[in-house]
Amino acid sequence: MRGVVAAGLCLVVLAHQVAGQVTYRPSPDTIFVLLVNPYRMYWVRGGDTLSQPVHEVSVEAQRWDRDGQDLRVAVRQLLLNVQRRSKVDMFTVTSLGAVEKVNGHAPGLNERIDLVLRLPRRALVTGLTWTDTLRSLQRSGPSQDGLYSITRDYRVSRVFDSAGTRLGEVSATGIVHYRDSWWMDSTAGTFVSIDVTGPDTERFVFDMRQGRLVSRFWSMNLTGRGTLPSDSGRIDTTAAGLISAMTQMVVSPDRARLLVRPLPGLDTSVTLNTGPVLLHTVLKQSQDIEAGMARNDGLVGTAHARFAGGRAESYEALWTDTAAAPRQVSIKRDGDSLRIRESGRNDTTIAIPVRWWGIGDYAMNELLVPTFLVHPADGEAIPFAVYRPYSRHWDVGTASLRPLGENYLGSYRLGGDSLPTYLLITKDGDLLYAENSGPTGAQRVPAEGSLRRARLEEILRTLLRNH
Repeated sequence: MRGVVAAGLCLVVLAHQVAGQVTYRPSPDTIFVLLVNPYRMYWVRGGDTLSQPVHEVSVEAQRWDRDGQDLRVAVRQLLLNVQRRSKVDMFTVTSLGAVEKVNGHAPGLNERIDLVLRLPRRALVTGLTWTDTLRSLQRSGPSQDGLYSITRDYRVSRVFDSAGTRLGEVSATGIVHYRDSWWMDSTAGTFVSIDVTGPDTERFVFDMRQGRLVSRFWSMNLTGRGTLPSDSGRIDTTAAGLISAMTQMVVSPDRARLLVRPLPGLDTSVTLNTGPVLLHTVLKQSQDIEAGMARNDGLVGTAHARFAGGRAESYEALWTDTAAAPRQVSIKRDGDSLRIRESGRNDTTIAIPVRWWGIGDYAMNELLVPTFLVHPADGEAIPFAVYRPYSRHWDVGTASLRPLGENYLGSYRLGGDSLPTYLLITKDGDLLYAENSGPTGAQRVPAEGSLRRARLEEILRTLLRNH
């Protein structure tokens, strides 16, 4: 009799677990996700570490729909870097979060087989544990088969209520093995490879009522061996590694739209410093200039300045990055002072320190062009100041303007600048080129293949012929 009762109790518990099991569900609205992924892949050869740290930021718009017994997830991702590339991928995902297809085929080595938390076939209750393994092979590559493998042990840390919903927090630890190789020059037969293993730690928050992942964080430190081509034509085997982390969280539609807002204008330039580091756009309208700037770490600034007689009368800017709150600043000239209003700070009034001055953040030199063009082009260096709204201070030094054919060459050296900044300004007020405009040693040029780039190259050829 006691065994019958025990068996009955087990059936009751099992039925309760099945009824309480959580799954991913279709969503009536688009889900917006902010992803921040700093990583560094490196090779150690002799006393040198060869690597380039990357801080990748993107915003995704995810649409979850039913697809038979599975779910179809359309993901549109915009990278918030200088390229600002967007892509769309279609995932087929089971109700427990296993990725079965990416764009209609089985996931490849460097595709997102690990899209979301893989749920257990049981209800999420505090203390629940489970294990799973993901493995992706790619039988191609210059040196060996590629591999991504991860085995994780999960544990439900807690289940709690927040903002009217029921959330489950899951922690995980695991071991990752990653192996891959890439051609550097397939014709010459040179390639790079890496084979690394190491620990992974993760934390998930899952919305149990809506059936969606709210946030995820992971961190891994993988070490092992790799290969690099040497100058002598040999392939060197070296120590290698991959340090990577990811933070992703659901954000509101308003915040997502703010982060991915378009930059104003069609006049596009890039600042180069061992590759593109800043993207610039400009829109000039009569006495107004709208300017945009994007950095590879997700920082985006958009500004609007209004001028009268070459003097800045007002300025407004919006800056966004991965911080929760944007920075907004507005400035108005009031006689010999600037009245400054910034979100989260008290209004201030500061004196204008010299007669020749401008307003513009670092590397946004297009906002100084009207100020330069009303100055005599006599080459004389005189006191000059620029108010930097983002940094909240004046940079003071000297500047000059001189003719350069039918165009102009402006220059300034402010504060602790070790080198002057040079500005090539066309007769119609286009900032066509800048040098040492921040960071030091950088060059700002129009986009490849543009009419403005062709115009710059023609000006430079004319200068060379005349000298």
